[in-house]
Amino acid sequence: MATIILRKKHVKPIWAGHPWVFSQAIAKTEGAPSDGEVVIAKDEEGNFLGQGFWSSRSALPLRILSRLPNETLDEAFFVKRLTAARALRKEQLGLPNSQTTGYRAVHSEGDGLGGLIVDIYDTVAVVQLLTIGMKQREDELFALIQKIFQVESVVERARTKTEHTEGFTATNRIVRGHAPSELRFKEHGIAYHVDLESSQKTGYYFDQRDTRKLLAGFTEGKRVLDAFCYLGSFGLCAAAAGAKEVLGIDSSSVILGQASQIAIENSLSDRLSYNRGDVRKTLLEFRKSKERFDVVVLDPPKLIPSPRHLNQGRTAYRRLNSAAFSVVQEGGLLLSCSCSASLRMSEFLKMLGLAAADAHKEATVLQLGYQSADHPAPAAFPDGRYLTWALMRVSKR
Repeated sequence: MATIILRKKHVKPIWAGHPWVFSQAIAKTEGAPSDGEVVIAKDEEGNFLGQGFWSSRSALPLRILSRLPNETLDEAFFVKRLTAARALRKEQLGLPNSQTTGYRAVHSEGDGLGGLIVDIYDTVAVVQLLTIGMKQREDELFALIQKIFQVESVVERARTKTEHTEGFTATNRIVRGHAPSELRFKEHGIAYHVDLESSQKTGYYFDQRDTRKLLAGFTEGKRVLDAFCYLGSFGLCAAAAGAKEVLGIDSSSVILGQASQIAIENSLSDRLSYNRGDVRKTLLEFRKSKERFDVVVLDPPKLIPSPRHLNQGRTAYRRLNSAAFSVVQEGGLLLSCSCSASLRMSEFLKMLGLAAADAHKEATVLQLGYQSADHPAPAAFPDGRYLTWALMRVSKR
């Protein structure tokens, strides 16, 4: 078994629990590991730090899967980790339940299975394999996922950019069970259906489930704007909680068509409407026309794809949030979100303060948070806390 020796200054994060070993952290490699082969990581004194699957083409050639020197990364290992992931959801988080049948079942590093994502949609598991080591073990993993999570079907979803980096190809396909034409599930009692062909990522964003429920508690009798609404989940929760009126905005007419159908099927269409458009331009139009909302949700796509895009992305977030602040009614609420891991919470809040000042507003933070609890992350892994949000009261400056 091959071994990599880490440079001294890179040892402490790994020792503390960070699961990623970057290529620049490696001082030397002992042996000639093949892609997907198990490799051991040690410090310069020969102390064992962990082991995982090798990926020579990636800037992240090793993700630590085990910190036990005598543990074998075989079927028994996967059974143990997948069973633990299921137990966390069922015993600590109460998932699934009668009101919520869609959730993240395996969250990569957060469940000690770096490179594996599993989302459950009622009776269907949707899987993404992010490393060549996981891809090489796909048949074993698909079978175990179906058995442990007790689903009827398993679907693989491709992630082209990651696969190119890792050196393998994948396609969207049914790997076990029947072929569902769409994914059906419930969240907070609301019934959803997601078209597999037009959906993003694994199909849905479960990482905002807890935040949606939190915000809904502030929306009774209110006028709500759900910007970058996708399937309209924030708005649907608000409408179900008694919001007077909800407007959703997104750039995809196909997605908005699905959102409208979901609203009809849940008997909420009388309170919900959807507009196709560019969110920032629409916000600026609302500002000019003095259109105002009691509650605004701003949940944009990732604007900072990597740390080297931090400055330009931070500027984009600032401009977008400034426009959002300007359309919040005096004393109203803005829920601002970022799914850019490079924008840490402290930087996110600094940006929000500047954006509020740009709009001549005062922003008072009521609550802060990260992704939902079924998306866990190791304490020593800040990159794992990729989703940040702030709920703020907005007033004149």
